[in-house]
Amino acid sequence: MRKILFATDGSKYSGHAGRMTEELLKAWPEAECTVLYVTVRENYAYDLVPDAVRFEEKLSQMIEKEIYEQFSLWQDRIRFMNLTGHPVKSICAVSAEEKADLIVMGSRGRGLMKEALLGSVTHGVLHHADVPVLVAKS
Repeated sequence: MRKILFATDGSKYSGHAGRMTEELLKAWPEAECTVLYVTVRENYAYDLVPDAVRFEEKLSQMIEKEIYEQFSLWQDRIRFMNLTGHPVKSICAVSAEEKADLIVMGSRGRGLMKEALLGSVTHGVLHHADVPVLVAKS
């Protein structure tokens, strides 16, 4: 394993996926990891919500800071990336661009469907990714 893509949204399920990613980095000392957070701005109502952009920017910065703290032992092998767009399409596109060997993500996220059996983003990535997807569940 040479390249891991860890998709996170800062949720507790992403935290579980982060711990699994740590285990993978321990097991494969040559592996590099791209940590991806996708800012969702896919409808016109987003721009009508005051402070929505600032909230997303702060959330992205908070996630990046937490990632570098969590993966402090592997900082030379970690890269954080924040994109804006549709999460499923973005995760699959980055996986292809980075030539990832594995995508790691939580079973559910922060979205409206967080109580679903399997999150809609996770479900979409499972069905559209060209590489294996490791889904972390607590």
